[in-house]
Amino acid sequence: MTTQTNLNNNPSLYTDHYLSEIDDDLTSINDFDLLKFQLIRQRQILFSFIELLIKTELSYENIVLRIDYENLLNKQNQLNNEYNLLKNEYQHLGQTCLYLINKTHDLIDERNKYYNEWQTNKSLLTPRPDWDKVSNVIDGGIERWKILSNEKSSEQLVDILIKEIINENQIEKINEQDYFDAIGDDLLVLPFLRMPKNTRILNRRMRRRMTGLLIKEIWTDKIRDSEDHIRRNLSRTKESNSPELSSSVLSPLLQTTHSPSDNNTNQNNKTLADHVAAYFEKRFNSHTIAIEMGYNLNDACQRYRNSERINLFWGIITGQIEEMVYHHQMKSISQLLQHLIKMKKLFSIQQESLPLKARKAIVSEPTSPLAVIANRRLSSLSLFSMKEHQESKVLHHQFVMTNEQFLEALKIFYPNKTSSQIDELFQSAKHDLQYSNESIEFSLLFMEDDETRFSEFLSTLIKQINQEKIFYVEQIKQILLGYPLITVSQFCRAIYMIDPNIDQNELHRYIQWVFSIKNFHSLQQIKPLDLEDLLRRLENCACFKH
Repeated sequence: MTTQTNLNNNPSLYTDHYLSEIDDDLTSINDFDLLKFQLIRQRQILFSFIELLIKTELSYENIVLRIDYENLLNKQNQLNNEYNLLKNEYQHLGQTCLYLINKTHDLIDERNKYYNEWQTNKSLLTPRPDWDKVSNVIDGGIERWKILSNEKSSEQLVDILIKEIINENQIEKINEQDYFDAIGDDLLVLPFLRMPKNTRILNRRMRRRMTGLLIKEIWTDKIRDSEDHIRRNLSRTKESNSPELSSSVLSPLLQTTHSPSDNNTNQNNKTLADHVAAYFEKRFNSHTIAIEMGYNLNDACQRYRNSERINLFWGIITGQIEEMVYHHQMKSISQLLQHLIKMKKLFSIQQESLPLKARKAIVSEPTSPLAVIANRRLSSLSLFSMKEHQESKVLHHQFVMTNEQFLEALKIFYPNKTSSQIDELFQSAKHDLQYSNESIEFSLLFMEDDETRFSEFLSTLIKQINQEKIFYVEQIKQILLGYPLITVSQFCRAIYMIDPNIDQNELHRYIQWVFSIKNFHSLQQIKPLDLEDLLRRLENCACFKH
């Protein structure tokens, strides 16, 4: 009993040292203790074997079985054989591809040879017309000709061209009726069409050329009818003594240089339709003939709507387009012509060549000392008439610039235009003159044909003016988006945001046209305008960035 107590209380009993000590005296322990000792020894041996087993498994876990190795080896050999077959096939296809490429080059060379022979034989045996030139003859230009000539044969194109020439570019066939029926004498009827109903009016079947000439005469008479405009022209001519062309073809352009923006106000709100009625009465001295010409003008404007100038004239008469749109176009053309004449004089000064900075000062700062000196030199140079220009070879060069000078003059006059716009104007000028030398006779760009149509150069200029107006309106639209109804104050704020340099009179003109008002005494009573209606009115207004 005492021995068991000692074993339980002595922790060193379970150690090897203790076992070695009791080996000498086995009588001091019993069988139960020996069994415990033996179990401890066997457990230690078990742990050592387990550790050895784990190490063995870790050492041999990546070893592949022999059968798996043989399977992988067979698969590798199979893949190598397939790779060699594909490699041989690829080389064969590569050689075939090179052969086909060489044959393709041979076919292309042969095709080019036959094409050149075909072109040569075509030009010698059956010359073909250049149908693109037709766009310079018909109204609507290249865009309308593309629509008319789409998927048409040569014979059909000839028929279309003959029809356009016979009908003089009118939209519909010539009206076969000999008389018009009067539409009444109400105030809603245009003044030059007011005639009691059941009245028959002779149809003169006015042609395209006659319509253009009549519209040109009406515009010229309306411009001259403004005393304020004449006084401003005379005073400016007297002060600056600037050169002017004496050609009857160019004079209408120069007359519109200072057309007043408040033209309607100066003439007691007299519209273009009122002026047309008064002009017919004054010219024909007969109310019956005046009404007859009015109905024929109405019919011609409807038939020749393809013409931009006729369509613009009719839009102004009916009140759909502001009259200043026409004056702004003519003023822009006239200013460009005078600028080119001035720049030609500057380029012609051989003794004292003015630098580019001085030329820009003359255009952008006409009141600067440098511009005053240059203009004084220009005013001392003699002018010439168009008749002298046509008859004299010496004066013929007065209106001729080199390509570089013409481009420089355009860039100076239009500093805000992009290079693509300047290049478009230059290319249209070269197209009008139809020669490829290094000079441009710019006076020919401002001529009109027999049907009062502009050159492609002026048409391109007017197209760019319209594009700039569309961009101007689009900027206003982006500011006013989100407002269903636009008041006058909101409209003014939008204008000032994109055009802070606008003149007060110009802004009043915008408001008068867009909101259809005649004075500014009761701005608070002006009804707001729908955004779509406002933008539509603004697109038909002569608006531009100042």
